[in-house]
Amino acid sequence: MVNTNLTGNGTIVFDSRLWGGVGEGDTAWLQSPMGSNSVTGTLSLAVVDVIVADGDAAFAYDLALATNVVTGTALIGLLSAHNITTAAGNAYTAAGAVSTNTLLKMIPPTGGENNDVVRLTFLYR
Repeated sequence: MVNTNLTGNGTIVFDSRLWGGVGEGDTAWLQSPMGSNSVTGTLSLAVVDVIVADGDAAFAYDLALATNVVTGTALIGLLSAHNITTAAGNAYTAAGAVSTNTLLKMIPPTGGENNDVVRLTFLYR
């Protein structure tokens, strides 16, 4: 997949692994399925600002795109999408079914304006 309706590849506001377990490198507590001793890796939390070229059209940010400022192999959850430019443009909805496990796809409200900056907060691997 690719980014859709975005100018550039985003700007990192925050990107950090979430620690859990008994030691900083210990991921043994993350097993899938439980009891299998199959480590799945720790989660990361990212906050990325993206510029939406057409403020009223759907946009997508793809974690699998190597040129993006934050990349990963799996989107765990989208925590928020917040327009930090235009207050009227904050009622985001998901753009149908997410087509891959790396794609954040949103539809702005009609109050969005061209080149709005949207702050995405999400968990990923």
